[in-house]
Amino acid sequence: MTPVAVLVYGDEPAGVAAAIQAGRELQGQGAVLLVRPQPEWAWVGGVWTRGGLAYLDRNQMRGHPPACGFYQELLAASQVERIAANPGAMDWAMRTLLREAGVNILHRTQLTPQVQGSRVVRLTHARGQFQAAVVIDASPEAELAQQAGLRYEKGFAGVGLPQVTLAVSPVFELAPLSLKQLAAIEARILRNPLLMQELRQRIRRENTPAAADALLCHFHVPMRVQGDYADIYSMALGAAYHRFRGIPLRRGAPVFLDRGNVAAIAPDRLSFNGLLFQLPTRDVEQLIRHQRQPTPQMLQELRHLQTWLRRFPEAQRVEVFPPLEVYVRHLITITEVLAPLDVAQILAGGVPPGEAIGEFRYAFDARGGIPGWPHPLPPTVTFRYGVGSSLTRLENFAVIGGAAGFPGLAATVGRIEERKVCTGAYLGKLAAQAVQTGAPLNRLARTFPLPEPP
Repeated sequence: MTPVAVLVYGDEPAGVAAAIQAGRELQGQGAVLLVRPQPEWAWVGGVWTRGGLAYLDRNQMRGHPPACGFYQELLAASQVERIAANPGAMDWAMRTLLREAGVNILHRTQLTPQVQGSRVVRLTHARGQFQAAVVIDASPEAELAQQAGLRYEKGFAGVGLPQVTLAVSPVFELAPLSLKQLAAIEARILRNPLLMQELRQRIRRENTPAAADALLCHFHVPMRVQGDYADIYSMALGAAYHRFRGIPLRRGAPVFLDRGNVAAIAPDRLSFNGLLFQLPTRDVEQLIRHQRQPTPQMLQELRHLQTWLRRFPEAQRVEVFPPLEVYVRHLITITEVLAPLDVAQILAGGVPPGEAIGEFRYAFDARGGIPGWPHPLPPTVTFRYGVGSSLTRLENFAVIGGAAGFPGLAATVGRIEERKVCTGAYLGKLAAQAVQTGAPLNRLARTFPLPEPP
């Protein structure tokens, strides 16, 4: 059995943050190991790299301040100008920071936890076992937490919709195409009054009045290009594509081209997050079992999109590149944590000030809608967050995978990566303190100042 001080399972951004901070704090006084199922050649960084999510989330507080110093450091190391993260640069930055922190990476390895009493006593894999003083589960669906017997919700079971979850997306790349050229394509649509009238009529015909009003909001507002990214406000681009395809433009439909989040990862290469596939939870589980590979239906839709884009002079040579992995926004929420944050608590301001490690402002973001949920989601809110949503009844085990600790509709904000990265960074320091003091992780004080980046 191999002893380890801190073992992090999963290379999602929050897990990488936890491993780096634990390694920095321990400074070689205990081994820190990051274990992942992927091969050595696969990019490190999960959804940000293999999932192609190059348009990074932004804390919606005034000025978009980074939610913590470590998040700012990670973006700087990845050479992010404002929003856009080149996946290759992000992989390089994460590997470099892990190496500098003394963290070892074990590839092609899946773990199974064994629990005795209130501790994870060992983790087994095909070639042996680990005994870790602290275990942090950062896998996308919190695999270790599920196997350890912690209670969880699948989909939106917390509000009576266990077979419903958020839409998944193949976050595709477009090349050669610049932000300016994409804006020119949209402008061609917006400046065609007959086409815009037809698109409005189609939207009204295919949706309820309330749904149509939401889709037509900002319908004539052009996208805003800012440096390395663009925000799309109008549904005109998506409506024109749906017209080309002959399929309804409707939230919750099997396929939906939404207002995209567009990042320029090179001057003539764009990352586009906005093509939504609404799948029941059983199909999302099957997608995950197949290593999140784009399905034949998704690949066919991307070919249709390429054909449509090539009709425009600005994109006659454009190619649409599928991602290495499909972006799964949400499937599992671990609910058996010390201090879950539900919608009511978030709307009331979040955790008590004495337990807060930061503040975050974001929308309850159900991208594409929640089929079967009849009520509007709460408004954008600023809330305090802590690590109680990640600590568990197991004294040496924490979880930041999935939307851990954010039950029900709270998962729509709990899933956002920036907050998870900052929670992971804090957990890494807390894990190191548990190793150094011998105290149970779940009984340590939940707040102490995080260091600023060098």
